[in-house]
Amino acid sequence: MRKLFPLIIASSSFFLSYYVRLSWSILSVYMPFRPTIEEEGLAFSLFFVGYVIVQIPSGFVSDRFSGGCVIGIALIGVAISAILSSLSKNITDEYLSSILMGFTAGWVYPASINVMNHYYKDRRSVYIGYYSIAWPLAIVISGLVLPTIAVRIGWQWGYYTSAMAAVVVAIAAFKLRTEKAGYSIDFSLIKDRNVLLLSLGGLLFFLSYWSLTLYAYKYFVGMGIDPLISGFIFSAMAISGLFSTPVSGFLISRLGLKPSVIISLIIYGLPIMSFAEVRSAAVLILISLLMGFFRFIITPGNSDLAIEIGRERAGSVSGIANMFWQSSGIIGPLVSSLIITSVGFNVLWIILAAIVISSSVLYYMIGSSLHAAAHHGDIS
Repeated sequence: MRKLFPLIIASSSFFLSYYVRLSWSILSVYMPFRPTIEEEGLAFSLFFVGYVIVQIPSGFVSDRFSGGCVIGIALIGVAISAILSSLSKNITDEYLSSILMGFTAGWVYPASINVMNHYYKDRRSVYIGYYSIAWPLAIVISGLVLPTIAVRIGWQWGYYTSAMAAVVVAIAAFKLRTEKAGYSIDFSLIKDRNVLLLSLGGLLFFLSYWSLTLYAYKYFVGMGIDPLISGFIFSAMAISGLFSTPVSGFLISRLGLKPSVIISLIIYGLPIMSFAEVRSAAVLILISLLMGFFRFIITPGNSDLAIEIGRERAGSVSGIANMFWQSSGIIGPLVSSLIITSVGFNVLWIILAAIVISSSVLYYMIGSSLHAAAHHGDIS
């Protein structure tokens, strides 16, 4: 149990930092001030403004100081911002709490990656796979639990429960210690070819992903599908990820790190186009399950690439890459809302699919030495 404690806390913190941002895409449907599509997009984008601002400093701070301490302080901030969201009386209040939530949640990913790199250098890809279960689990739970909470006891409790969980994990996180690299901030890392390719490839992938995440539930409900069934379809985009994520490390060790990510990007991207034609809830569930399986091989693959490129500066590289990745959350919802209001959802799904597939080209260009190391199982 002692060996698993860092994994549990790191993945739990990652889960919460992701879960709180997903909450808006579902709970906004039930808020009494009924935000418009444009207002929803802006609120989601403001979360990522706060999130992106702290990515580079969070990476360097997590290298220089204790990763557990960074996680603990960040989660306390997440709890405060979640409570403020629950108290929102209008969209302006939600804008303010959203940017604060992003600012606090943004410190978690680089620090948790640094914790994983410190405690699990041996068989790192396998443990990163276990850690990354937090990502699909957050989608599954948000899709299954948040609509039920909102309908039965009130949308505010979606935020209250997040705040309580964040405080519990924060207290446990303070026990974790990581090596202190002692480096000062070095922006030259941004110029590294592999760092730049990973950052830009992820930017395109997440540009599509966040737009899909924000508007999929609203799209399903707008088609006339029952809200709870729509929540299940939303969750299905991650349920299969609960199985693919833990085995991703074994898959990567067989196929290689880069090929695994590239194949998964293509197979994940193509089914998005089918959203434009399919109207059956049962078929949408099957499509979502297929997407989710490959989507959540990409997640640990990204983390593993950041660690492989950064080595002892994994936190710094993760922070830089994640700054680009999450910048997509600022751009994507705003652009998507314009596409929806001008030409409709069907065109949106086709564009998002094309963006995901095009991102695979940038991943392909990442240094070939990564393929060789991963293929021989030497990813530590």
